[in-house]
Amino acid sequence: MKPPSSPIFAAVPRWFFAGVAAALLFSPPSGRAAQEGRWLLVFDTSAAMKKRLPAVEAAVKNFFTTGGGGQLHAGDSVGVWMFDQQLRTGQFPLIHWPPANAGETASNLVAFVRQQHCAGKTSFAALQPLLDEVINHSERLTVIIYCDGQDAIGWTPYAEGINQTFGQNQDERKSARQPFALLLRTQQGKFTGCAVNFPPGPLNIPPFPPLPAPPAVKTNLPPVAAPVVPKPTPVAVPSLVIVGTNVGTNLAGMLLPTNAGSPKNFAPTNLPEPTNNARSTGHQPSAAGSSNPPLMKIAGPTNLTAVSVTADGAAGPRGLLVLGGGLSLVALLLLVWLGVRSRRREHGSLITASMEQNRRPPEQN
Repeated sequence: MKPPSSPIFAAVPRWFFAGVAAALLFSPPSGRAAQEGRWLLVFDTSAAMKKRLPAVEAAVKNFFTTGGGGQLHAGDSVGVWMFDQQLRTGQFPLIHWPPANAGETASNLVAFVRQQHCAGKTSFAALQPLLDEVINHSERLTVIIYCDGQDAIGWTPYAEGINQTFGQNQDERKSARQPFALLLRTQQGKFTGCAVNFPPGPLNIPPFPPLPAPPAVKTNLPPVAAPVVPKPTPVAVPSLVIVGTNVGTNLAGMLLPTNAGSPKNFAPTNLPEPTNNARSTGHQPSAAGSSNPPLMKIAGPTNLTAVSVTADGAAGPRGLLVLGGGLSLVALLLLVWLGVRSRRREHGSLITASMEQNRRPPEQN
């Protein structure tokens, strides 16, 4: 025995395919701008609209030939839905507005509207579920509903004004066999404008508000610190130390830092120019049990001799010549002085002797 079919389960496939069709209808194609204009034309196919179809066809032609009052731009997408007590989508292909083919596009859509079977009553509630989804996924959306106005709408913030306008103009529209053209505009999922139009008059299209500025991108990265430039390591200049007591200009092999462990750790030092001569003292180290000469620190500028000194303190060949010359000169002067003195003694002794003889008292008889 086949179980009876439930109307709820029977409606599930219809809503599922309607949702898929709407997603495909308004999904932006690959490579197109995300902020392209999106338009949705919704046609009421209730029984009351049958006598108003010629006026609807004229309104559609006017919409395309005027380019939506100058607000329909090349490349904008235009979708088409039909409804009475149920919603029907995906029966007319999505249009990417070609201004050069406006007449052909309008003719194709008018022919499609003529083929619709008008029956039943108008139900705006049939639009709400799928329309809400499209609004939430559209940067900007313009919806134009061609309807008879014989049902109250309740899912827009302008519902009270819309329903009041429908009630006040219902009889006039019915006698003129003209539809209402309800226009709604949304931006980033929110309603931004509404207008109830009366064909064959022009469409009143409220402008979109400016798009909000994109939010600043916040990152969790720590602030980048300024690069730390390492300070140059100061070079330690060793103290000037002289080995030995004879000071000369040949000091290249005699300067050692105070903490030097071996000659290879020696850092060269700029030496001052010698100005005065210093005499060698010949001082010997007095420290017992030590074979190294004492260390003498020089603080401040030092007068250095022009005589070269060897490592053991002995004078070089030049020093010996100077010393020998000095000794020879001293010896010569000494000999001259001794000769002069001897001559003075010889003359002085005769005079002294005669004076001594004259000073003797005369002998007494």
